[in-house]
Amino acid sequence: MMNADGELVNSLVNLMNEVYRVLKPNGVFFASTPIFPHPSAFVDPTHVNIMTDKTYLYFIGNKALGQMYGFNGNFEAIKVLRENPSNFINPQETNLRKILRRFHRKYFRGGLSHHVWELKALK
Repeated sequence: MMNADGELVNSLVNLMNEVYRVLKPNGVFFASTPIFPHPSAFVDPTHVNIMTDKTYLYFIGNKALGQMYGFNGNFEAIKVLRENPSNFINPQETNLRKILRRFHRKYFRGGLSHHVWELKALK
């Protein structure tokens, strides 16, 4: 995408720069994104960046790959995993139920659709 000055703009990089800017040192960013190749990554017309299970790596470390696109933060990965949205929407649900749901979705119902990112801002 281009801005009014004709410069290339990446909305995901801009978002991650803003998240980093507003977090206190050691603040934690939690995100859930649908990931490729699950259809949920494509069906919503607002999804302008298709995520993979490696996208978060562009924002990790003081020499993050995203720097080549203008990312200026430094995150540490606390937790990154494939998950079913039902398993993080209801934190009171028992771990056994979540494990069973994850197993069922992974092996019997088309896979786990989302990536959960938990990133800590390093200053």
